Amino acid sequence: MTINNNEPDKNWLGKTEEYLKNHTWLVLIILISLTLLAGSFRLRVDAPDFNKGETTSWWGITLNLVRGYGYSLCNQYYFPFCSADASATAMREPAPIMLFAGVALLFKESLLAAGVTELILLIGVMITLFFLTREWTGSSFAGFLSAIIWVIYPRSMPLISQVSGDLLAGLGVTFGILFTMRARKSDNIRDWLLAGLGLGIAVMSRSAMLMVALTVMAGLVVERWSLRNYFREWIRPSLLTFAVVLIIMTPWIIRTKLVFGRPLIGSSLVGYNIYRHNYMLGTNDYFRNVGNDESWAAIQALVARQIDLLGTENEAQMDLVYREEGLKIIAANPVHYVLLSGYRFFMLWFDWRVSEAFGYSMGLVEYAIALLQLTLLIFAFIGVKNNLRETRPLWAGLILVTISYMAVNSRMHYTIPIMPLVISLASAGVLRFNKKVI
Repeated sequence: MTINNNEPDKNWLGKTEEYLKNHTWLVLIILISLTLLAGSFRLRVDAPDFNKGETTSWWGITLNLVRGYGYSLCNQYYFPFCSADASATAMREPAPIMLFAGVALLFKESLLAAGVTELILLIGVMITLFFLTREWTGSSFAGFLSAIIWVIYPRSMPLISQVSGDLLAGLGVTFGILFTMRARKSDNIRDWLLAGLGLGIAVMSRSAMLMVALTVMAGLVVERWSLRNYFREWIRPSLLTFAVVLIIMTPWIIRTKLVFGRPLIGSSLVGYNIYRHNYMLGTNDYFRNVGNDESWAAIQALVARQIDLLGTENEAQMDLVYREEGLKIIAANPVHYVLLSGYRFFMLWFDWRVSEAFGYSMGLVEYAIALLQLTLLIFAFIGVKNNLRETRPLWAGLILVTISYMAVNSRMHYTIPIMPLVISLASAGVLRFNKKVI
């Protein structure tokens, strides 16, 4: 899709588009500088802290790794039988841990350095998002609009004050989809390999991003169906992408097999979340998110009922226990499960009443962010309209990731890695709205 803003009357949008095309790198450098300035101020007034957000687990594993204790962390909140002597973990994906381990070694375990790294990742997403949006819209204006929206998006900048895998996953997704879009035009081997690189890093940063990778690979098989009589040409892009993703994932799969006796594709928390967020399906009070205190009580009750547990189960073994018990509850309450899964759409994209599970009601800020989310989704729909085939790698990945979270557990911060795709589509929607309505 190419959005033509260079109309004869040279309206403001056409003039802006022309200027941005002629001064792309100047404007991009200015935007990077302003983001660095804003991010530095954020780190000064809201410095990273060990107890902030998900820092405890991500940074805890990082420190154990660099201090020679291996990829380990004991969190009895998730896995009640872990201990100092049995703390090997897979609760967090390895790509961010490896990145932050390097930062910790270079900067003497400085959390501030980790925060600066998160800021660099944020800027990396911004730059890649600009090129992604420009790639498929043909508009520099749309590209810069998407970059600006990402920087001011209220859920992105706060992430630099904690250590997590979200921004690296977001960079991987955006980078992978950018080169997927380029490779669909060029059919260049290098572009397919780079697409696989980005998607592989995304999967090893947030397991749910496997849905994006699978969507891309399956989509390539479908859209190249006309080449099926030429098998090599038909299947080559999918195989190249798959090979790179698999190469990136293989060390983790081997490691979890050796350590736990069972290979894990991503995090060991999948079974835990299946049980935690579905254990109450047999009651009439199930239309909600499950908070920390409630989940702790539910896990303790489950462990007490499991008389065949030895008390030495590792994370992979407990993952199976959680998964089995959770699936039993789902099978016994299919109607409640389907209804709750549908309701989770609103928890995922709008954080609807999620805060109540943690002891407070939605306030003005939460409603404002929910309204912003709705606005972005509406404009994303406008951006997709009449452009389904070209934008398939973006919207199909969004749908599959949404469904995967709806099936298990939904909160808005889980959407961070895929928000660049929403913003890219929404930016095109804004331009289309301007052209047709204004």
